[in-house]
Amino acid sequence: MKRVVDFSISIRQNVRPVPFSGKALRMLVGRLLEVLGAPSCDLRILVVDDPEMARWNQRFMGHEGTTNVISFPEDEPSEGETVRIAGDILLSAPTCLAQTSDWEGTPEERVMFFVLHGMLHLLGYDHVNDRNQARRMRARELKVYRQLLSGASV
Repeated sequence: MKRVVDFSISIRQNVRPVPFSGKALRMLVGRLLEVLGAPSCDLRILVVDDPEMARWNQRFMGHEGTTNVISFPEDEPSEGETVRIAGDILLSAPTCLAQTSDWEGTPEERVMFFVLHGMLHLLGYDHVNDRNQARRMRARELKVYRQLLSGASV
């Protein structure tokens, strides 16, 4: 497994009380970067509530209502080899937790599925405009998420 050497991870939670342990979330994000084999990253993760996410979703995506995650790549992404992961990931804590309420694991482990989803978008995966890409993205998501939770190497 490749060790992430050059990294910057910022996690800010705009929800009170905070839904996740910042320390546990940071540790899982670091582990996720290792599983993905990212040599470096510059990530900013913002955790919000549903009303704030709905405002972001309307403003930047043109969609009404809330969603679970929105990604804003810093670099021009292209699906393929894992390179530097850079950008912003916006998560709606209530939506992410509601969508995984029947999953095993801690809230931090459950929200990592959506962090992973956001990271794959930062890497250029697009499930919206291409069915083949959507299948590849889902397959990679599930494989990486299982590896993250099991502690297995890539």
